[in-house]
Amino acid sequence: MKYLFLLFAFLFTSSSFAQADKKAALEQQKKDNLSKIKELNSIISRTSKKKKASIGKLNVLKEQIGVQKKQISVLEQNQQILAEEAQKLRNEGDVLKAKLERLKKQYALMIYEAQKTSSVYNKMSFLLLSNDLGEFVRRFDYLRHYSTNRKKQADLIFKTRQDLMTKEQKVVFKKQEEQKVIVEKEGEKKKLEVLKTKEDQVVTVLTQQEKKLKIELEKKKLSVRKLDNLIAGIVQREIQKSIERERKLRQARQVKKVEVAKPTLPELKKGETTKILAEKQVEKKESPKEEKKAAVAEAKKSKAEPAPAAAVEEKKIESNTYYMNADEAKLASSFAALRGRMPFPVPSGFISDHFGVHKHPLLKGVMINNNGIDIQTSPGSPVHSVYDGVVQSVVNIPGINMVVAIQHGDYFTVYSKLANVSVSVGTRVRTGQRIGSVASDDDGTAEINFQVWKNTVRQNPESWLRR
Repeated sequence: MKYLFLLFAFLFTSSSFAQADKKAALEQQKKDNLSKIKELNSIISRTSKKKKASIGKLNVLKEQIGVQKKQISVLEQNQQILAEEAQKLRNEGDVLKAKLERLKKQYALMIYEAQKTSSVYNKMSFLLLSNDLGEFVRRFDYLRHYSTNRKKQADLIFKTRQDLMTKEQKVVFKKQEEQKVIVEKEGEKKKLEVLKTKEDQVVTVLTQQEKKLKIELEKKKLSVRKLDNLIAGIVQREIQKSIERERKLRQARQVKKVEVAKPTLPELKKGETTKILAEKQVEKKESPKEEKKAAVAEAKKSKAEPAPAAAVEEKKIESNTYYMNADEAKLASSFAALRGRMPFPVPSGFISDHFGVHKHPLLKGVMINNNGIDIQTSPGSPVHSVYDGVVQSVVNIPGINMVVAIQHGDYFTVYSKLANVSVSVGTRVRTGQRIGSVASDDDGTAEINFQVWKNTVRQNPESWLRR
């Protein structure tokens, strides 16, 4: 019985801790959502200054709707937890009620028994009617402890009644909390409906401008193509540099091997001349028959023995591989370890366009391809390098403004749609160092395009960025 009680207590405590952790996590999510909503309101207010309807505004509204739905979900979970806690308190109250009824019955029985021996005469009769001395002692102890036990029973009834009242009060508080959450949830639902109405209005306006949007999209595709060619050219240029460096290193290693393998004459002893030494070497030459035998033996030996490690031919140089030195390899390794933990290149914002081929947010049947991700933010926001590296290119491309490409070993990060740049080619940058600021387009939308490459292979930046 003792062990069952301990097990129950342990499970109850664990459940309480788990519930508390869940509530704390939901509260944090709620705060994060409110912070995000505030940030998005700031972005959309600046975006709307130039134009009432734009793709940028539509993207912000879609993001706001997503965050609003998350907030409603958090409130629903919170409401459910409060309802569960209230029910749990009710169940505990029912247990206390049953206990109180049991204690009252026991106390009534004690009072009834006490009345039998309430007078001194009854108490004396109770003792004298004992069959033997042992029973006399037991009856005496019973009378002595009876009043004490009755008082304890009364105290226990009082405490149980107090606990029951506390539980009932807690149920009331939980229900009040739950009602507040319900009211808050209804308020958030109304906000969601307003956002959906705004989204429908923007979609209606933009649908009427379909022809214009298609023209803008074609211009954007042309600019993106130039950007892709630029990045591919930078990557290929750096790969060729590394290949040339690798080729020279291999040639130097080969020359060194040849020099080590050259036959040398024995060292001259004191008093010997080069001529005398050469004559001795001639004297030591073996006859043609002996030379032939020695050659055959040497051939058999070379077949039996494996070639030394130094003599193994090096792997063929690949045309699309960046060959790193020790420092670059170390940098690339630490960059690779950053996957999933990389900081955003801008201090705030949201991903407005994702990596790869996907549908246009408005135009039906139109597909778009993004070699990176677009991050929409506030105009003029600072742009930072996500990791240590060397700036390999700074260029202006019409349609996407300034572009900065940074190399991190055999990895490259690219930042485009910048209004201005504060670094130059060859600059060594550190993690978090400012490299420029975000530009705004004609619609007032401020966003950057961020890309990650490994050699010639494009990576999905979302798998690298910190959630």
